[in-house]
Amino acid sequence: MARSLIHHCCCFFFFSGLLLFFHFSPSQAQVVPALFVFGDSNVDNGNNAILLPNETTTRFLPYGFDFPTGPTGRFTNGMNPGDVLARLLDLPRFLPAVLDPKTKGEMILYGVNYASAGAGILDYPNSEFISMNNQIKLFENTTVPELSALLNKTQLSLHLKRSIFALNAGGNDCIELCQRPIGEEECEDDLQLVMGNYTLQIKKLYGLGARKFVLFGATPLGCNPAYLPGNNYTCREDLNFGAQSFNKLLRSLVDTLKQDMPAANFVHVNAYKILYDIYRNPAPEGFRVVDKACCVTNSTGSAAGLACVSESTPCENRDEYMYYDGVHCSTAAYLILVGKAFYSEHPEEVYPFNIAHLAADSVPENRAISNIPL
Repeated sequence: MARSLIHHCCCFFFFSGLLLFFHFSPSQAQVVPALFVFGDSNVDNGNNAILLPNETTTRFLPYGFDFPTGPTGRFTNGMNPGDVLARLLDLPRFLPAVLDPKTKGEMILYGVNYASAGAGILDYPNSEFISMNNQIKLFENTTVPELSALLNKTQLSLHLKRSIFALNAGGNDCIELCQRPIGEEECEDDLQLVMGNYTLQIKKLYGLGARKFVLFGATPLGCNPAYLPGNNYTCREDLNFGAQSFNKLLRSLVDTLKQDMPAANFVHVNAYKILYDIYRNPAPEGFRVVDKACCVTNSTGSAAGLACVSESTPCENRDEYMYYDGVHCSTAAYLILVGKAFYSEHPEEVYPFNIAHLAADSVPENRAISNIPL
């Protein structure tokens, strides 16, 4: 998959994107003019690093080891799924974090990232993070007014209708609501409540002008390296049950939402299947290690096994590791995940169609994930 070129080409994308950005005008807009990303740590590109600067290890190496500007608050070695999706959509720059003071004016025309590590679909007491509800409020109260100042009413409506709204949430809810000793029946009941909230959040975005939605499902949470040592180095069934249950409900929700909002289109990405397939059979995708983190992880405290030790040296062959830290994938794995989300024709991976279809032929049909200049 030519992943060894990720770092070099990522730099090219970043700097060439800066040049293209300043030539944007609504009349030159692409079929998909912008990407708006909401969710948790899998897609957080720096919001928590701004929100909690003294508590966020992702502000330091080895996070961002392969990112062109170094550590940014991303929870991996290079690009996260939001970055890869932006590239596949041919957007000319990385999305700015909503909490960055510079994220205003023309900076937002290609989209904004609202994701916050630790965020859930539900609002949890004493949470320091930006919940999904509050992420959507930021879109409503900051981004929409900024866009309204840049575009007239007709342009703004078309801009939002053509843009893609990618939501990667639910994993933290599964961990919160489905861990032992919580039983499977209680887990499923609680996830129904989660889906009710998710429905309201999606409808809120719809009311604000969104029409194209990508809904990433939960990953195989029980197979995260952080959880394996305490479970005889096998995947935890409770967390995987929660993730699978969430994904089944999410797929069904897509059909319900389409009936309720016929002007919108939805793609459900079964992240569980795509990544679990790698976990079970890594070699065909070029992976060698799926049960250990690439970086050295903390051995004590509440973050034991989860986060990388600051300023430590990661593994050399990062493209052969499925996981970068104890709970987040490597950029190499994210390339597979988003590549399949974009191009797969398999209904168990993407439903009812892939992101390329959702994007309405905004990319040439013959492009392949292996050819992306990342």
